Amino acid sequence: MSRRGISGLGLLLGLYVSASAIGQTDRGGAEPGPAESRPDLSGVWMAIGVRNPDGGPNAPRYSAEGRARLDAFVAQFSEVPETGAACVGPGMPGMMLSTVSYPIEFVQNESRILMVAELETQVRRVFIDGREHPEGVFPTGTGHSIGTWEGDTLVIDTAQLEEWPVGPWPRSEDAHIVERMHLTTMDQIDVRRTGFIAEVAPPLNDDVLVVDITIDDPAYYDGPQRRIAYYQRMDDYATSEYACSRGLWYDELDKRRLPEAE
Repeated sequence: MSRRGISGLGLLLGLYVSASAIGQTDRGGAEPGPAESRPDLSGVWMAIGVRNPDGGPNAPRYSAEGRARLDAFVAQFSEVPETGAACVGPGMPGMMLSTVSYPIEFVQNESRILMVAELETQVRRVFIDGREHPEGVFPTGTGHSIGTWEGDTLVIDTAQLEEWPVGPWPRSEDAHIVERMHLTTMDQIDVRRTGFIAEVAPPLNDDVLVVDITIDDPAYYDGPQRRIAYYQRMDDYATSEYACSRGLWYDELDKRRLPEAE
């Protein structure tokens, strides 16, 4: 089994995991350290579980207005088709809260962290070079993300999101998402593992990526919604091509196939 990318991270974990704690989000306002001291989040990560730090259910709490918006969207159609059947990804925050055994690969360099989710091949670019959110950017499902370091914690601010009127994690164009990511180890967390990972290959080691997400969108939710997702490191072969849209293309070809070609 390949252990590419693990040796360098082992030294960094030795320096940083002692400060990690379950649900910890305040690192005391630590100033960002030099670039060479920041943890490298590169690798293939798979979500093993999500919890609500308030002790409630993982499902979001909708406001009355939010529920009405969701109901109004559904009422326009005889049936709302499953998004996955049309190869449509949910975007944020659903992309980071999915626990259905599709990993996310992180590639980190000096200017950004590229995240590629196998599920629907959703892509995020988190810019860590000090830039701000640009003006007049077309909203997208994953939005525009900028990251800053607070010690060994990466704080990601995501805005400029397009409307997504579909549960469980709908959003308006005013949605604002903040994530706090840090590395820890399995002995430092307590989370119920999702049943979807039962048949997946074992993780490479005890590394855990903690993704603490807060979604703020008054158009849909009854106050900020905070959830904590836990990811374990997987080998490179754990992620693959998600060729969903190719099947749709073949379906379109079949509809147009000439009788003499059958």
